[in-house]
Amino acid sequence: MKRRTVMAAAAGAFAASALPLSRAAADDTRSQLASMTLDQKIGQVLWTHVFGASADDASMARKNQLAFGDDVRTPAQAVQKYHLGGVLYFNWSGNISTPTNPAAVAHLSNGLQEAARTSSTAPLAIAVDQEGGIVARITSPATEFPGNMALGAVNDPRAARAQGAVLGRELAALGINVDFAPDVDVNTNPANPVIGVRSMGDDPVRVGVLGVEQIRGIQSRGVAATAKHFPGHGDTQIDSHLGLPVVEYGRTTLERHLVPFRMAISAEVDMIMTAHIIVKTLDPTMPATLSKKVLTGLLREQMGYRGIITTDALDMEGAQLAVMTEDEKGTYTRLKAAADAEGNDPTAADEGHASAEFNAFMKPIRGRVAVQAFEAGSDILLNPHDADAVVTAMRRAIADGRVSERRLDESVLRILSWKRRRCITGRPVDLAAADREVRSGRKVADDIAARSVTMLVNDGTLPLKPSRVLVTGTRRGNPEYLVEPLRLAGFTPILVPSTGQEPTTADVEKAVTVGVDAVIVVTHGLKRGDAQDAMVKALARTGNPVVEIMTGTPYDVAMTHRPHAALAVYSNRKVSMVAAVAMMAGRNPVGRLPVRVPDPNGGTAFPRGFGLSYRATPGPYEGPGAKTA
Repeated sequence: MKRRTVMAAAAGAFAASALPLSRAAADDTRSQLASMTLDQKIGQVLWTHVFGASADDASMARKNQLAFGDDVRTPAQAVQKYHLGGVLYFNWSGNISTPTNPAAVAHLSNGLQEAARTSSTAPLAIAVDQEGGIVARITSPATEFPGNMALGAVNDPRAARAQGAVLGRELAALGINVDFAPDVDVNTNPANPVIGVRSMGDDPVRVGVLGVEQIRGIQSRGVAATAKHFPGHGDTQIDSHLGLPVVEYGRTTLERHLVPFRMAISAEVDMIMTAHIIVKTLDPTMPATLSKKVLTGLLREQMGYRGIITTDALDMEGAQLAVMTEDEKGTYTRLKAAADAEGNDPTAADEGHASAEFNAFMKPIRGRVAVQAFEAGSDILLNPHDADAVVTAMRRAIADGRVSERRLDESVLRILSWKRRRCITGRPVDLAAADREVRSGRKVADDIAARSVTMLVNDGTLPLKPSRVLVTGTRRGNPEYLVEPLRLAGFTPILVPSTGQEPTTADVEKAVTVGVDAVIVVTHGLKRGDAQDAMVKALARTGNPVVEIMTGTPYDVAMTHRPHAALAVYSNRKVSMVAAVAMMAGRNPVGRLPVRVPDPNGGTAFPRGFGLSYRATPGPYEGPGAKTA
């Protein structure tokens, strides 16, 4: 009963995203559009990052100059020069510290809105990627959720709504009015390198139901939600940040990936984000972001979507490679290889790593990508590195008739109407309230983490009795987060961390010599024959009971020598490690796999819905603080 109260209180009331404007408001919005210059209109569809922790911060001036021109040293100047319609916050751009300083983020939002008032007829959209789990720009003291696959393991729509409401409330307190979440990709490819735990599972209906409830929770707090990545990034083997994925399934499989998006449209999601992937059955030559067949033909005309379409980040290789000629690809490869040899990855151009030669070569390509995405049907051109390249290319496309100003007006009107409907006024947020509000969702996160832990293997090793235990594993899994919860549970943990990102031979040799009663090894993205696999096998040979905690996808469990016990927690966040310790100490695990785990021979190691419990018939989890079984 307590859990239901927590969930209901966190969810709040649903504010529909597509409520029609009153006639007067619609007339005002059209008048607003009519008063705008061409540059102001182009600015409304350009949403990108700026460098700095406050509106007048010039400490990252060189990076702002690379992105916006030599006359732009501060975030405010970028907003004013290009009349930006939106700004996207990142940690690497200096907008958000780690850990997060809520008052500082709110102060940045207030300063940027003030800059927009002097340069535009509309307040700013301020956006962030806050999915929870591995994609979370806002961190402690804000609520840290275990992420979507953990939510899929819980499979409770009330929990999804509650998580969305917490995300919306905390972002609104920081002056952020757009969340590029939830990810509603259906993760049908275990080798997917970019979605994985960001997905709620491989069942389209489960993903759709939970995604809809997240959308409703986020938008109930006046923040736009975004269903991504259309038409589905869940069956790829290439990361579209680093290449151009191609999927070759037919229309029947495509329809499965479209199910969550159809459900999101019915739930009146404010925005849908495109994917830089080629779906051959829709368009054999162009990724969805650049395909009119996909964005206009499928999403607008066939599926009837009337909300805002945003590209994924246009600085990603998946978009840029698609518009290059073969000669340009050759030059690109050469310039990239030369920079890589010097230790500077030029594809990280947003962080100022690219050379002048690379940026000059990329300028027309960046403009070409933006125009083609707009032609395809996108309303928002998201996160290009070079704002001038985009604006220049858009002006030229309108001047020569390739893009009509009427088409531009349609997107700008859609954005302005959304801002009015969401009551985005640009009024400053309360800095003191920001610090209070971001601490409000801990019980919801604890509940989701506790109910998500899925026990896949147990030969009787679990629950563990308080004893001396070795804690080790990949640095990417954050095994150190287990130490304090283990101490509090009565254990004596001995931490042997990896000296590198992955365990070295020396790390393994040290770990196997520690005298303990049991071993806890943390994995994250284990592959057969890799360093993590070698460590798990070496630890098993010691004769000590080995408990594997999978902080990435649960596919790890089928990739190595079967441990004595294995828990899937789907997250390397502290909240998930606390939940894992509670389960190892005796709390009844109730999580169930949201994906099928294949075995190496193509069969099924564990079916979707599988999960062991200490009790033959597990009862419902009683909520945070419940007694162990």
